[in-house]
Amino acid sequence: MKLLHRLKGNKTLLRLLGGGAVAVLIKGSAAAASLAMFTALAWVTDTESFGVIGFCFSLATLLAVAGSLGQRMMSLKDAAIAHENADGRQLALIGKSSLLIVVLGTLACALLLVPARAFGLLQLDAQVFAAMAVLAAALAFAENAVHFFRGYRTIAFSLLPRDIFWRLAILAVCLGLWGFSLSLSAAAAVWLLGLPLIALILLQAGSDPYLRRPIALREVFAAAAARVRTGLPLWGTSLIQTVGGPVLAPVILGVVLSPDEVGPFFAAFRIALVLDLFTLASAMVVAPLVARGHANGNFAETQAMLRYSVLLVSLATLVSFLIIVFHGDWLLALMNPDFATAAPALTVLGAGFLISVCCGPVPNILELAGQEKILLRRLVWFNCICLAALVPATEHFGMTGAAVCTAGLRAVTHITLLFTVKKRVGIDPSIFSLWSKAA
Repeated sequence: MKLLHRLKGNKTLLRLLGGGAVAVLIKGSAAAASLAMFTALAWVTDTESFGVIGFCFSLATLLAVAGSLGQRMMSLKDAAIAHENADGRQLALIGKSSLLIVVLGTLACALLLVPARAFGLLQLDAQVFAAMAVLAAALAFAENAVHFFRGYRTIAFSLLPRDIFWRLAILAVCLGLWGFSLSLSAAAAVWLLGLPLIALILLQAGSDPYLRRPIALREVFAAAAARVRTGLPLWGTSLIQTVGGPVLAPVILGVVLSPDEVGPFFAAFRIALVLDLFTLASAMVVAPLVARGHANGNFAETQAMLRYSVLLVSLATLVSFLIIVFHGDWLLALMNPDFATAAPALTVLGAGFLISVCCGPVPNILELAGQEKILLRRLVWFNCICLAALVPATEHFGMTGAAVCTAGLRAVTHITLLFTVKKRVGIDPSIFSLWSKAA
């Protein structure tokens, strides 16, 4: 009763609902569009080709994170502060230099895989490998643009091109091919994923007045060099979270097992990502507050916003998790009847997401609050343990073993980082903050 009394007429909660409504709508539509996009891709490809697509998409995601060199969260934080200071020129320099870094860095990381492919360690033909490299650059470009624009533009402007328009474009093409009983090869499908995304993000960047502001190329390169050095701790945290997380599991499955087993796990992973939807939506509102709170030394507004966002996020995630528990096999079969075998892995992944959601967005808070070095040290230990267990677990237990390792890593990491946030930053982003005396 006390909790309900606190919620009734609460201005902070009403502000969160108002500010996050657009984010929830967009991220909800994005989750639906993402599932529909990959479902349509599964319809126009065979099981083996879809496994190759899942492997390439996961590998491209890893390359995009590795090539970002810490620019994602750094761009969000710096853009929010520059906008707060009304420094338009600095905003332009941040945007141009960070976008240059992520594209060149990702392509450089892709080139490092050429010897592995030449020696047969990476079994992708030339067309698929080239398409995967372009997709990696596209994902890096798009993700950095989203973070940069979130610092000072509207949520709709930041998210719509990548989260909605791109997925709808791929969905429309796949449905057209399916209607005419046409199919795609793995290489054609990966090209289809990458090229429209690049075009959309270029249009988005070109429409921003700050990015259109002329700045000498030597200044952009000088700023890029400085940003690379400053962003290394953030790069370490983002890379480790991705390497030890679910994104790496399809890559390991693709190396250890056959493409036929990669496809079902990749499908389960895409469905499980729906559980992270509401956390991402609330972070659209909370992240700039954390950046400003760190700059001003005042986290009071951030704590108030987090207290009620975690309630909404946890309830919505719990409902989604129950749907997965009782209807996960049906959701997987929609993509391909053979994918229903991944239902146990989907449930395990969902449980890991649910536990982490109840802890709040603790890794992002540490990054934006200037605690990235502490975060990096903690992540190194947990991810080394996960990586040590992931390969043998995948070899002996297949996709279920990979799911247990990745879900366990996510849950344990978020629980321990929650205590770090409470101690170092002085705020409690978890569901338990609702029962504190200050709530």
